[in-house]
Amino acid sequence: MVKKDILVINPNSNIAISTLWSKKELILNFLDETTKNKVGIIGTTYTTYGINYILETLSKHPKIDTLIIFGADLSESGNALVKLFVQRDYDSSKIVFPKEKIKPIIDTIKIVDLRNEFRNKNFKALEEAINKHYKENAKNVRELIDLTLEEKAEEISSWPIPLSGHYIYETSVFRAWIKILDLIMKFGSTKFSEYEEPQKEFLNLMVTIGLYGKEYKIEEEFLEYIKLKEFEKHINEVLNPEKPEFVEYTYGERIFRHDFGKNQIEYLINKLCSVPYSRRALVISWDHVRDQKSKNPPCIIGIQGIITDNYYNHTVWIRSNDMVRGWPVNIVGQIKLAEFIVNEINKRAGTNFEIGTVTTISTSAHIYEHDWNLVREILSKYSYKMKEFVEDPRGLFLIYVDSDGITLEHRTPDNSRIDFKIKSKDFWELYNAVKGGNFFGLPDHALYLGKELRSAYEKFKRGEEYRQDEA
Repeated sequence: MVKKDILVINPNSNIAISTLWSKKELILNFLDETTKNKVGIIGTTYTTYGINYILETLSKHPKIDTLIIFGADLSESGNALVKLFVQRDYDSSKIVFPKEKIKPIIDTIKIVDLRNEFRNKNFKALEEAINKHYKENAKNVRELIDLTLEEKAEEISSWPIPLSGHYIYETSVFRAWIKILDLIMKFGSTKFSEYEEPQKEFLNLMVTIGLYGKEYKIEEEFLEYIKLKEFEKHINEVLNPEKPEFVEYTYGERIFRHDFGKNQIEYLINKLCSVPYSRRALVISWDHVRDQKSKNPPCIIGIQGIITDNYYNHTVWIRSNDMVRGWPVNIVGQIKLAEFIVNEINKRAGTNFEIGTVTTISTSAHIYEHDWNLVREILSKYSYKMKEFVEDPRGLFLIYVDSDGITLEHRTPDNSRIDFKIKSKDFWELYNAVKGGNFFGLPDHALYLGKELRSAYEKFKRGEEYRQDEA
């Protein structure tokens, strides 16, 4: 449960102050001691949900009859307080208590709204309001009310704001899938789809599979949920330009035999054969005439191939992506397409390029309601895989400790070169040196470094030997 950020100054006072997003200590510093001692309770209200904490506090302090709002209203919590206490609008505020229980509190509290005065830095107005409304030896204005805010961890049915932009790097497609499902179930916003079924949606999800020369084979765990023939069918459709009769489209037909682009994969291969550093090797599967009217337009709308160093990198834009049943076959199909492309480039140009990364960018990454229980089962069985070690492609850190301080090096993934080095006896200097440096491609790598750096510093202070990764 969140700890309430309040300070009880005078339990016999009738005055409470909400400083919203402003620090209560800052506000108190502008009051003289006499005025300060007339304040019963002062505290912050960062969010509209925080009004529940105000109600719980007021239920236990029946002498409070005046609530002064004085602070920066950065999240509309001030507006929500006014709506509830002045306009008696119970519905728009995120109140978890029954209306009949909190009504005696609402009916006995007067709101003094000084947000404009705070914006104008008029602290004198706050002092005057306290002195005007303060009652010495205040008496109870209502009975004690039994309000206790008990919060339990639960699955959020819909994240309160739509989230956009998240990056997952993986070397295992199955592990990436588990991370995707976990992300959307936790942070997806619930909305209807054009198929008239609710979905949990996360916007602009980028997933990179780092292959770097390794051949990909479909992982056995997938076959519990998706049949091998479904993967094979999709791979065949992606690599085959022939479209079966009565089928509106296939990706193979769109990319190998598109109406206006002809054989676009042939163009991509030839472009990178002749200009391997080109940024113009693009394939478009969207038909701006047919697809705007279609009830079943393609989900994959574009592909780009880029060669960097000795690696062919394959990026796929997907406008709408069913992440339970669609994404796994999509990514495997695109890996096989990437293998085809790089093999053709090598054969025609006499090069020895290898696959580097295959990346999908899903504008609408979603899970349909009919799959929610299945996803819960999958996560219950395989969520442990999210904790498995994945080497950070952005490199590694080495930590050394001697009598002169702590040395921190950031090195390339193959450990052959150093791109950043610092030595210090000050933990915070080390911490701040890496905090904003874009060193981490994986969140768990950042957590790991924080743990190791703290351990190194504690042992340095005690004059003990430090060994990185010591159990």
